[in-house]
Amino acid sequence: MQPIVRVVISAAVMTGTVVTERAHAQPSDASASAEQLLQQARDLANANRWAEACPKFEESLRADPVLDTRLGLAACYEHIGKLASARDLFREVIQLATNAGDVARRDDAQAHVDALEPRLPKLRISAPENPPAGFVVARDGVPIDGNALGVAVYVDPGAHTITASAPGFEAFTKTVTLVEGTEETLAMPALTAVQPPPPHPPQPPPERPTRKYVALAAGAAGVASIGVGLVFGAKAVSAYHDAKALCGPNLVCSTDNFSQGQQDIRDTRSNGTISTVLVTAGSAAIVTGAVVFLMARRPRERTTAQLVPVTYDRGSGLAVMGRF
Repeated sequence: MQPIVRVVISAAVMTGTVVTERAHAQPSDASASAEQLLQQARDLANANRWAEACPKFEESLRADPVLDTRLGLAACYEHIGKLASARDLFREVIQLATNAGDVARRDDAQAHVDALEPRLPKLRISAPENPPAGFVVARDGVPIDGNALGVAVYVDPGAHTITASAPGFEAFTKTVTLVEGTEETLAMPALTAVQPPPPHPPQPPPERPTRKYVALAAGAAGVASIGVGLVFGAKAVSAYHDAKALCGPNLVCSTDNFSQGQQDIRDTRSNGTISTVLVTAGSAAIVTGAVVFLMARRPRERTTAQLVPVTYDRGSGLAVMGRF
């Protein structure tokens, strides 16, 4: 307890010096605020409310980084167990006091450093062999310089979260708890590469409107062709009945009705042929249209189609020709 009491007492003594020095100059708003925060921090420290005092010391130091505030904050850190942070501040005080020729404050801070270092835990973090590009190690969220890896450094007692990460690799996290006066070594394992996500199943290409139009056109043409074919079929049936009525069931015509009977027979055959061709072509067009419609999701390619008339020896019809 003796070193701590000495800091508090010396801080109280130095208050008069700081106030006296500032009394000769017009203090800025920041300096006035820093002085007020410093006094509040000292009051809390004298009441043994160190956890509340440290934030006041920190705010005062940010507003006006004077030597007294560093001493007060270092003592505060020592009381709440942030020993490494306290040591670092005391070392800053040693440097600043040495530069200012302040032997008393330099020696006081050196005494604290000497008392703290045996109590400080050390942590050595070693990187894996051949770490990947972009490999970063952090302690409590703060990245560690690569030159510090493998070196035992002073840290505060208590729990610390160590992480290692690199682009394309799974992050490694481990919590270590350090006790005063001990030394721990943490060997970082090789990071595991991130597995690529499974490929998405291939999506069917968008429907091809052109193919649909071709399919619908072919189907409509087929229906029309069948309709016309049925008309010719009806004519063929009608002509056949006329021939039978004129020439008998065996289609044997007399001399008087021979010419008309032969014409009815020819009409029957001609219309029947045309009907057969048109119905066949129409059916083919409908089937073609159905196939084109069902294949509308196939990869894009050039599609051409057209309806063309087809002439046979005994009739004519329509056909769908093209590339699908």
